[in-house]
Amino acid sequence: MRILKTLVPIFIAAAIASCGSAAKDPITANHHPDSLTLKSWEKSLQLSISAVKTTDKQHKAKLAMNGIANAEECIMKTPEEAACYYYHAINTGIYFGVHVIGYQDGLKTMISDCKKVIKLNDTFDHAGAYRTLGKIYTDVPEMTMAKNGITKNLEKAISYLQKAVQIDANYPENHIYLADAYFESGKKEEAISSLANAVSLVPQWKNHHDYTMWKKMNKALSEKLK
Repeated sequence: MRILKTLVPIFIAAAIASCGSAAKDPITANHHPDSLTLKSWEKSLQLSISAVKTTDKQHKAKLAMNGIANAEECIMKTPEEAACYYYHAINTGIYFGVHVIGYQDGLKTMISDCKKVIKLNDTFDHAGAYRTLGKIYTDVPEMTMAKNGITKNLEKAISYLQKAVQIDANYPENHIYLADAYFESGKKEEAISSLANAVSLVPQWKNHHDYTMWKKMNKALSEKLK
C-alpha cells in the first residue's frame, strides 16, 4: 500500500531520532528493579526504542501502545514536561506506522504534541519537535480523502527544519532532513549545501547510536542528488 510505504519511514525515523541509548525490552518494565526509579516519559522512551527494534508488527504496536499510555500518564502528572508530549508523539507515530487505518488522526496528534513541546522547550532532543514536524510535512502523501487531512507541505517542512538547524546547528539529522526537504522541493543547490553540512558533522558523532544510520542517509541523499 502506497500510504504504508510512505508513512513507515517517517515514524520510524522520528522514533530513532528521539531515542537515547539502547534499553532492554521494557514490555514488562514494571518487573524490572530499575523501572521503579524511571519517570513515565523515560519508560515511554524505552518502549519506543524497543518498538523500533522489533520486526514483529503486533509486538511493535503493543510496545508503542504501552509507550503512549506511559506518556499520557506523564502528561497527567507533569503537564509542563516537554518530554511527555514528545514521546507521546513518537510512540503514536510508531503505532500508526503499523496500523495505517486512521493514520490521519495519528498525524494530527503528533503535530499537536510537537507544537506543545515547542511551547514548553523547543530545544528538547536537539530541536526534535521541529525536526519531526519537518519530516512529517516532507514525507506525507500529497493527497488524502480525510476531511481537513494532513498533506505534504514542503514550504512548512523547510521552515520547521530551518528552525531546527537554527536551534542546533551541530546535530547532523537536522541538516539531513533539511537536505531531503530541499531535494523534494526541487532546490538542489540548497539540498547539496545542507547535505555537505551533515556529512561534515557526522564524524563528530561516532559514539551516537544513530551514527551508522546517518551515514546511510547521507549516502542515499548523495546518490539522489547526483
